[in-house]
Amino acid sequence: MKVGLKITYASVTLALLGGCGRTESALTLPDLRAYHWNNRILVLDTPAADTPAYRASLEALVLVETGLRERDLILITQFAAPTFRVRLVGKDGGVKADFATPVHPPTIFAIIDAMPMRRAEKAQSNQR
Repeated sequence: MKVGLKITYASVTLALLGGCGRTESALTLPDLRAYHWNNRILVLDTPAADTPAYRASLEALVLVETGLRERDLILITQFAAPTFRVRLVGKDGGVKADFATPVHPPTIFAIIDAMPMRRAEKAQSNQR
C-alpha cells in the first residue's frame, strides 16, 4: 500500500502540503529515529487529506502552533491509511497515547505536560 508521508511543524501550510510518496505500512509508525530524544511526534493517519476528522485536527492544531513548538512537537501525516488515527510518540520513541478520533490540543498538551521529561524541561527553562 502506498502511503504519503508529511513531516512539518504545525503552520497554516499544513493543510496545503501533500505527502511525499514514501511507502509505509498503514497504521505502522514511520521511522522516527531522526527525532529520537529531540522531538515528540504527533502521527496523524488518515485515508485522505479531505477526511473530516483530519481536517478538524489540522484546524485545531494550527491555532496552537506556539504550544506545539514549546513542547518540541512535530506533526507527521500518513495518507492512505484505512482509518483515522492519532498517536502521540514521546522523545523516547514510545507511543504515549493512541486515539481513533480527533483529539483537542489541550488534551495532547496535558498528556505531554505530565511527562517527567517535559516537567524537567519546564523546570530547566524556569531556571534561566
